[in-house]
Amino acid sequence: MRQAVRGMNARKGTTVVEAALIMLVLLAMGLGVVELGYMAFAQATVHKAAQVGARYAVTGLGEDDGTRVAAIEARAQDMAQTLDAGTLEVSVRTWPAMATGEDAVEDDAGGPCEMVEVEVRYAYAPFTPIVGPLFPDPMVVVGRQRMINEPWKPCGG
Repeated sequence: MRQAVRGMNARKGTTVVEAALIMLVLLAMGLGVVELGYMAFAQATVHKAAQVGARYAVTGLGEDDGTRVAAIEARAQDMAQTLDAGTLEVSVRTWPAMATGEDAVEDDAGGPCEMVEVEVRYAYAPFTPIVGPLFPDPMVVVGRQRMINEPWKPCGG
């Protein structure tokens, strides 16, 4: 009879250990899903911020007073305000003569009928303590949007 009771107690201990191990695996999987969800949110936010910046860029607003690039960057940053602003970079570039194959001009939104690109970079830092170390350390999420500027003045002039 004693041996039967000892066998049951040993099985109860084994069940508790197995349940604890399974709970750790389920916890890690749950945190991984949360981390991937936040990463997808960051990617969607960065992409939308680049899109909003490019849509503002094509209007030509701010060209006359020289605040165009700063306004484009401010629009993109406003769109991504839910992310950590310290790790968010917005860059604006244009290709003045796409047909000739010239390189892009940084910090310039271009003139009428020229291509403008708004790029938003976000240094993603995992926030879950268990799953975070599994991700590579410098993870940069990038969103780019290219558009052709509207002809607010005659094109080429």
